[in-house]
Amino acid sequence: MSEEAYLSLNELIAQRFGIEFPQHRKEILETRLRPRVETLRLPSFWDYYLHVRGDQNGERQRLAELVTNNETFFFRELRQLQCFVHEAAPALQPAGGAPLRVLCAGCSSGEEPYSLSILARSGGAAPLAIDAFDIDAHRIEAAKRAQYGRNALRQLSPEQLERYFSPCVSPCGLEQWSLRSFWQNGVNFSWGNLVELETFRGDRLYDAVFCRNVLIYFSPAALELAARHFAAVLRPGGLLFLSAAESIIGLSDRFETVRLSCAMAYRRLPD
Repeated sequence: MSEEAYLSLNELIAQRFGIEFPQHRKEILETRLRPRVETLRLPSFWDYYLHVRGDQNGERQRLAELVTNNETFFFRELRQLQCFVHEAAPALQPAGGAPLRVLCAGCSSGEEPYSLSILARSGGAAPLAIDAFDIDAHRIEAAKRAQYGRNALRQLSPEQLERYFSPCVSPCGLEQWSLRSFWQNGVNFSWGNLVELETFRGDRLYDAVFCRNVLIYFSPAALELAARHFAAVLRPGGLLFLSAAESIIGLSDRFETVRLSCAMAYRRLPD
């Protein structure tokens, strides 16, 4: 990959999806894109850049699938999820007992929102209405199918696996497990892009937003934009949860940090 092609592709990816490939990750970008360049029989990465820029045959969506990191599994960073369900959620509960509105941004194939649903429903916690979105349309379709292999279920005990899932076989003959419909209720998936607010902003504000292990790949400009978008979809007093490796401190004056018993969150300040 020439330097010109690398810089141009990196700029386009950051602008469209927020994701950045610094110089030390150039080889990763090249590795991810090379099979696609060869499949399209293009002579160079520069030609692929021109192909994407023209969005021929919806290539930008294909590019989004290639550059996103979809490593996720059930009950990832479990203590934070438990802290939300058992400590934060009761305090956020709307008057009248209406379900708490939660958004999972960058949900990949659905393990995080389904984990929240399982924890809330199995523990008798406040009911949750969960919306989840991702930039990878194929991952959204996988989330709707709710069928998973062993890697996604590696944190579950045999008892949990039996309680929450039913064994099944994938179309290609692999052993998988299907999440029982009871635990899927109240979880809705759609396509969305964190740097395009209109693609995921609903008609009502959320009580809590989860965006974990996504922003670590964002450019500085995209980080600031994401912080503004989080503020735009959260109600005053609502909470934002990021992973331990992520922070919006210093990026927005619309949040304050909140320390819960075993997690940190960002509270949306009043306008």
